[in-house]
Amino acid sequence: MKLGNLPTLPWYLRLVAFLVVGGLLYAGFWYFVTSGTRAEIKTMEDEIAQLRPRNAQLQIVSQNLNNFKATYKAREEEFAELKALLPEQRELTMVLQGIQDRARNNGLVLSRFNPKEDIQQDNYSGKKIEVTVVSGFAGLRAFFEQLAHYQRIVSITNFELKQLEKQSLNKTVDARFDLTAYYVPSERLQNTPQVANAKGASGGAAPAPQPAK
Repeated sequence: MKLGNLPTLPWYLRLVAFLVVGGLLYAGFWYFVTSGTRAEIKTMEDEIAQLRPRNAQLQIVSQNLNNFKATYKAREEEFAELKALLPEQRELTMVLQGIQDRARNNGLVLSRFNPKEDIQQDNYSGKKIEVTVVSGFAGLRAFFEQLAHYQRIVSITNFELKQLEKQSLNKTVDARFDLTAYYVPSERLQNTPQVANAKGASGGAAPAPQPAK
């Protein structure tokens, strides 16, 4: 069939001819022109399929890292609080001086304040002091109440109380007890990471056989 005879053909044959030619042109365009683009798209789809599992893993790692950072920060804050309760060995002198000052401010007369053997534990140590005081009962009670709210961890053991034979207004009882001030040894701080040593605890001081934890 010649192209010059196309106008003489019936309309339906001309329609078929146009459809055939259009189909050939579209097929040639799709195959020759878009083949490179389709290959690139296929390569990108394969790469995306490979990256999706890795992306999911990275999201999990990122979430775990955020959780770890939050936990680490909480442990740092917890350790800072515990450090205030349990001083280092070099700070122990100031702690004992603070206790003596509280005793004097409440009218207690210190007749004995003798250091004894240290208590050694896995994570902490304690400095035991043998204390003997003369005071009024109200002053002695106020002193113990202050120790109960003291920022450092101390304990009172072996408590003995006797009434004085010769009493005055502010001197009615003779009290003897062992006071133990707890601290962290210097070698413990050097050998152990600070955050790893932080443990949940609440501290204060009150007459008790063991240190408050």
